[in-house]
Amino acid sequence: MTLILHHYPASLFSEKIRVLLGYLRLDWQSVIIPPIMPRPFLMPLSGGYRKTPIMQIGANVYCDTQVICRALARVADNSTLYAAGFPAERVAQWADSDLFRTVVALNFREAAIAAQMSQLSAEAVAAFQKDRAELSAGAPIVGVPPAAAEAHFLEYLQTLETSLEGGFLFGEVPSIADFSVYHCLWFVDGNPVNKSMLADWPNVQDYMERMRAFGHGRFMQLSAEQAHALGKNAEPIAPANARVDARLALNLKAGQNVGVSATDYGRNPIIGSLVKWAAEEIVVLRKDPEVGNIMVHFPNTGFSVAAV
Repeated sequence: MTLILHHYPASLFSEKIRVLLGYLRLDWQSVIIPPIMPRPFLMPLSGGYRKTPIMQIGANVYCDTQVICRALARVADNSTLYAAGFPAERVAQWADSDLFRTVVALNFREAAIAAQMSQLSAEAVAAFQKDRAELSAGAPIVGVPPAAAEAHFLEYLQTLETSLEGGFLFGEVPSIADFSVYHCLWFVDGNPVNKSMLADWPNVQDYMERMRAFGHGRFMQLSAEQAHALGKNAEPIAPANARVDARLALNLKAGQNVGVSATDYGRNPIIGSLVKWAAEEIVVLRKDPEVGNIMVHFPNTGFSVAAV
């Protein structure tokens, strides 16, 4: 089984998966994609999904880190990542939504974004801004005013500082919550203007070092063209317990053509026939003219499904 991660270095959600791959000691293939469109070899595999990262296993494509993390736990036969249950999963959800929006707002402050963009040409900055405007399409990625973000983040840091005295958020081994919290802290730490906000919190810094020490695992570079060919030459593997839960799907049936859309931003629907809809996963089968049959996996939370 070849794990392929489509990502770019500065993507904070990609860092969540890279560190998880290191923790789980999984070998993987790295496809570096541009931070903005176009992505001509990836779009046929994902059906047009715009967010980063995307994981590929042959002709199975996983969108959103919620479903990527569960797939990696299965591949690694790891029983501890979700052992803390509901509390850890809710903290992970908070970090991937509220904490994420806060740290993005911090990095969107004028001084911070100037530092982040200082190495780019004016043309590159304009292209990035245009791409993100198209991605949000009226649903702003940043929902926290930059002026308020600092106060919010400092409150979160204070709570984390008193909760972290060695170990991880829910014990001596990391849970899914740790990877969600860490990648947001990593994003702040990577900005030269915002980095100093972490300086006064020794427990938080020690925690970040414990997470950072997992590394990114063993990986090799793969071209976008090679990943495209691997998807084209494979057939998708149907998920276990491939059924449509009527309590979730209401009037939608297995085999029906549907569009799956994110509910926050990047809302363009991914079209396919419905294969599975369960509490933890939505799967559709796409028949793409370039790459053939592809199964695309999404989490249930954060996505909506509609007939097309």
